[in-house]
Amino acid sequence: MRRFFLATVFSHGDFRFRLRQAGYSLYDLMVTSAVASVLGVGAVGMTGLVQDARMTAEVNQMMGHLYLGRSEAIKRGTTITLCPSRNGTICSGDLEWNTGWIIFVDPNKNYKVDSGEVVIRVQQSLEGRLALRYGGDKESYAHTTYHPAGHTTPFATFTFCDGRGSTKAKGVIINRLGRPYVSSKTWDMKPLTCA
Repeated sequence: MRRFFLATVFSHGDFRFRLRQAGYSLYDLMVTSAVASVLGVGAVGMTGLVQDARMTAEVNQMMGHLYLGRSEAIKRGTTITLCPSRNGTICSGDLEWNTGWIIFVDPNKNYKVDSGEVVIRVQQSLEGRLALRYGGDKESYAHTTYHPAGHTTPFATFTFCDGRGSTKAKGVIINRLGRPYVSSKTWDMKPLTCA
């Protein structure tokens, strides 16, 4: 868009009027377009980095909670259960763990927080659009339980997924001794799937 301003020029006693142009040159527009396109490409790359960082943070949080559950079971000499929870006080029975979970002392092994059973830790819902489930190929589980010797049941994989699908999924596997580790495959070496 061109803008014109009326400019007054005084020359040898007479007034002459001329138009003076003000605005952006073609060069200005090309440089601005180049900078904007570089920033746009960078923003797309940054989105992937932010998603990777968010998923890594949540995976590390789960790892810490699994180690906590295992160490509490060994230290207290009793069963410790992790289960999905929407409110931080009772198990919700959900198969999707992204709503949050709790770690609690479960000596009667009924996978419910009963009177007198202590909730050790509460995890709020996951950030962003992360999905989390615990299970294998054919079934999912609404709990995992650590026993006083440190092993866990059931033996399966926590699968973290976001909007990018199975290619960017991360798994947390609890091995037969109860120790968690991060993997890009399931416990039986199959590709992770996002349902």
